[in-house]
Amino acid sequence: MSPLTVTVTPEQQAAMQERLAEAFQPLMQMREQLRASIPALRLGARLDEALRQQAAAVTPGQ
Repeated sequence: MSPLTVTVTPEQQAAMQERLAEAFQPLMQMREQLRASIPALRLGARLDEALRQQAAAVTPGQ
């Protein structure tokens, strides 16, 4: 099977690039939101661990 060759005009290429940018914009926004939430997620994990350790240190009757 031979490779397929497609000719694209500069206008078509620009239109495709614009559509791709529009399609990826929501993904890029989600990526930035996730990156921004990383410190809070790490803090939450540290707090959970501290609470687990504190609960394990408490013995019945205290």
